[in-house]
Amino acid sequence: METEHERPAMMGGAHRFVGLAENLERYAGTPTGAEPPNVHGSNRGYGLVFFFLEELHLTTVISSGLRFQPLGAEPAQELACTVYKEQAEAARHLVDLTSELLVQQRTFLVPDQIVPNEKPLLPGTEFHGVLASGHPIFPSEFTRFTDPEGNEQLQVFTLLPVTLGELNYILDHGVTSLRQQWARFEVDVFDLGRPSIA
Repeated sequence: METEHERPAMMGGAHRFVGLAENLERYAGTPTGAEPPNVHGSNRGYGLVFFFLEELHLTTVISSGLRFQPLGAEPAQELACTVYKEQAEAARHLVDLTSELLVQQRTFLVPDQIVPNEKPLLPGTEFHGVLASGHPIFPSEFTRFTDPEGNEQLQVFTLLPVTLGELNYILDHGVTSLRQQWARFEVDVFDLGRPSIA
């Protein structure tokens, strides 16, 4: 993540995010790599940063740049996805796909929003969507970044993959009920090889 003094002055408002990189590292772990906005040629409007939390063997992929896009979100937003290290590429794909959708449609996420897809998001899986959530284990300070005065400047939505059966379950019973089912069956939401509970 770039710090404020590394960003061009024309980015405007970047001072609101001083300390963001350090805050993300505090919870998500050591930065292990980054993918620039122009990785495929043209500037897609955001980059991706990879973090590794060794003690839990978790990789978190976080978007970097959505907060400067005209998405209409207040406060600004970035997206994250946490998985086991071996599944990092899948997390990269989910964050990239969802970020691209937000930039193209100039829209933003709200808590507990489902972003469905007609086909599986990941080959060989039943994951047909993601749930925009707070992080399952990181504290609220990861999800809600505030400036030194305590004003909320950024929300980091964690994308939790949901299966087609779980999407239908949400339509019938709601997100809260799905979370209760996940807790009941001790679902490991960081494991992309997990079974569907519905």
